[in-house]
Amino acid sequence: MIEITPNKTIHFIGIGGSGMSPIAKILLEKSFKVTGSDIKESVNTIRLKDAGAKIFYGHGESNLREADIVVVSSAIAENNEEYQHALGLNLPILRRAEMLNFLMNACIKRIAVCGTHGKTTTTSMLTQVLGKLNQQPTYIIGGELKDFGGNAGLGNGNYFVAEADESDGSFLMLNANIGILTNIEAEHMNYFKTFDNLMDHFKKLLTGITQKGGYVVLNRDDDNINQIAKTLPASQIVSYSVDTASEIMATDLTFSPSGTAYTLILNGKPWGTVKLSVFGRHHVYNSLATIAFAAKEQLDLEAAVKSLQNFSGAKRRFQLIGEVKGIRIYDDYGHHPTEIKTTLLGAKNCLHGRLIGIFQPHRYSRTMDFLDDFAASFDAADKVIITDIYAANEQKIDGISGNTIIEKMKASGRNHGEFIALKSHIPDKLIAELSDGDIVVTIGAGDIYTVAKELVTRLKQKEQIHS
Repeated sequence: MIEITPNKTIHFIGIGGSGMSPIAKILLEKSFKVTGSDIKESVNTIRLKDAGAKIFYGHGESNLREADIVVVSSAIAENNEEYQHALGLNLPILRRAEMLNFLMNACIKRIAVCGTHGKTTTTSMLTQVLGKLNQQPTYIIGGELKDFGGNAGLGNGNYFVAEADESDGSFLMLNANIGILTNIEAEHMNYFKTFDNLMDHFKKLLTGITQKGGYVVLNRDDDNINQIAKTLPASQIVSYSVDTASEIMATDLTFSPSGTAYTLILNGKPWGTVKLSVFGRHHVYNSLATIAFAAKEQLDLEAAVKSLQNFSGAKRRFQLIGEVKGIRIYDDYGHHPTEIKTTLLGAKNCLHGRLIGIFQPHRYSRTMDFLDDFAASFDAADKVIITDIYAANEQKIDGISGNTIIEKMKASGRNHGEFIALKSHIPDKLIAELSDGDIVVTIGAGDIYTVAKELVTRLKQKEQIHS
């Protein structure tokens, strides 16, 4: 047991990361002393510094001079200079999830939102609904909630909403008593090794929640989730779906340029129409998970649905970057084949224009493991540009590149793809051929969003020249 009190200084190695920065933000809001280091300055580190954190750029032993407790994520290697120095000083070292759990335990109702896809958006929807219903939730999100202006916030209510990242298995450290599981697919297999192990982790998380007397909200349209649901007490399950019979259902789905709509069915009876300002079938599922939770908690359902209608999305989740002369440029964080396929299909169904996808693969291992799936994930697009791989912290794998996906596409008769190795060359290639009605989506978990911003800038410059 490590005593964590406000008089101690908590140091984060890699403080600017999407999983670390929101935890640091909550600690600062609770008047803890926080220091942290990262390789370079970012929006997250600037915000934390403004909130009172002491930030160091670059890793070094001297960064730990004030540290009483050290927090690390799985992205930090054991040979990291600060990590080794902390070991040498016998400082308490916590994993990111352990510190998150410390914060969660301050609240009565602790919600872990998990699943392969949709975690960030579902967590964001849930946070917005609870906020609009004056529940004053504390929240930690892996992305940014546009309507709240950040990725974390300290509330005074009973609810703590956390996006539970499964990538390193550490979500099992969370003492959640409410679980929301969106879907399960093979992902992060460099950690899990086998799909059975991945399934076992999700099963352990949900079993732990039900054994504590809590409940779980599950997507009944997901076969893998249904396998786990068989092992859980039926009385502690709240289910939602589109295609399978469940307590909370959506029927009569419609897609348009203004968003997505459906008829909500509660326990077999039509409740009314739900309108969303976001696009695609996947957002129907995200909203159903939120509604299922609200119904179980006996919250004002009419107010919750109204709040969902005003939900504008999380940043980098099909985010509109700009529109110039009828050309719309979006950016999306999707990096798994299913996410890409779902995003592009949603755009095609709702927006009805010529659809151009620009994809930056994320990690060599993921590209290699899902090569066939990547090749089939762009079918909804009229044109695809793939650039080279954003390696993150991985070493290069011989024979694997962005062009490998293009080659696999061509081998299966898909000839609408083009490889452009340097992302900086993409605007030059694309700008001349864009016209009114075109939809461009940059996709990837790396820095491909810079291409979206550059395209908007160049289109505006082009418009000024010709006006």
